[in-house]
Amino acid sequence: MESNSKVIGILGTAKNTGKTTTFNFLLEWSNSEKIKPGLTSIGYDGEDIDNITGLPKPRIFIEKGNTIATAEQCLFPLKDRIEIIEKTSVNTALGRVIIGKAKKEGMVILAGPNKGIDLQTIIQKLKQQRVELILVDGALNRMIPLIHCDALIIATGASRHTDIGLLVDEIESMTRVFNLPEWGKEDIYKDEIREYKNNILIFQKNGCLKQLSGHSLLSQKTFSNLISIINDPEYDGVYIPGIIQETILKKIADKYYQLFQGKTIIINNPTFLLIGSREINHLKDLIGDLLNKGINIKTLYNLPILAVTINPFYPKYDRLRKGSYEMASIDRLQLHEQMTGRVTFPVINIKEKESSKLLMEVKKFLKSGNR
Repeated sequence: MESNSKVIGILGTAKNTGKTTTFNFLLEWSNSEKIKPGLTSIGYDGEDIDNITGLPKPRIFIEKGNTIATAEQCLFPLKDRIEIIEKTSVNTALGRVIIGKAKKEGMVILAGPNKGIDLQTIIQKLKQQRVELILVDGALNRMIPLIHCDALIIATGASRHTDIGLLVDEIESMTRVFNLPEWGKEDIYKDEIREYKNNILIFQKNGCLKQLSGHSLLSQKTFSNLISIINDPEYDGVYIPGIIQETILKKIADKYYQLFQGKTIIINNPTFLLIGSREINHLKDLIGDLLNKGINIKTLYNLPILAVTINPFYPKYDRLRKGSYEMASIDRLQLHEQMTGRVTFPVINIKEKESSKLLMEVKKFLKSGNR
């Protein structure tokens, strides 16, 4: 039987932005509160030393009784400390994903599935172990599977951009995308979209649907086909199931906005819009332009953000000693002030006293009935 546990994804915008620190902070708290955790990762993380900078990285420390889902090869050094519960059918480059329980405390390496459907399977397997909180280690370049989480914490910092203005622009854009309204579950087209989820769908005012057969991605070619079809006053909106390129949305805003005025563009989920963008920090202005021109943008699936954690430290290349790095930092107070002024979610430095605010958000979320 599955538990009613909640799943929180921690999305790091780059290496060394504090993702693992945030992960460990929540894990330590859940253990102290006797909240049974389940842990996994999208792809690989957990190495001792950053393989680019050579600087030490935070490691994931588990306690006795903690449940993990990690690749088979990651368990070889831990075979005396982990009780194997199940060898799943989910494969990774490091072997099958194993569900295990810690027999004693210690460090662990997490390497999990890269595909959304596989992450969904692993989450279900962890829930069958009656865990109460599942933490998923993610990253910007492997974030699509995170849509199967119930909520998200974004970890960012100077390692992503040392320019505070650029860093804040990017997070403001990301939160704007994740905060797009979800298409109402009561909508008459919801079931049809689920049935034809791999096709671009065009909605008509009379309740009928048209499929752009064989297409899930809105490329330049399929966009031209779409424009020729929707040049009709009877259409009401369009559903795009795959990754949507920022250049396509810009073309709609600049050239074809009259065709889309008063209509709704439905994107499968926020990650598909972020992945399709070359420069994330421009998305907030693009979305604002579309909305100002009367074009609605909604998502079929949503992913609420609980908080944004910030890390002012970053590895700085040492020019005097080529090939080596040293730790440096940007102004932490200025980073916090500017981020707080522009982002609507709690902004938290895990290394400061305000870290308790993150726990407040997580507690509130665990008690809620959301997702």
